[in-house]
Amino acid sequence: MPQSRSIQIEREVLLFEIARRCNFADCNQRVSLGLTKAEAFEYRGFKCGFCERWNDDALTERDVPDWWDEIQLLSSVN
Repeated sequence: MPQSRSIQIEREVLLFEIARRCNFADCNQRVSLGLTKAEAFEYRGFKCGFCERWNDDALTERDVPDWWDEIQLLSSVN
């Protein structure tokens, strides 16, 4: 009897989505980002999908009210 093969896909749960606008005046495109908890700890900005330029950014308590204290604590350790 042949062995069955299964495909295993590693998944992470998205905790939240944030909406931003590209900071460059000649672009100003809306950008939506989905972040996992691990990504939230490391978040320092995003690359615009339209102009492909880097935008420095930081999360605010308004972005992640339920996780704010934990993100602040763990971000300060890193």
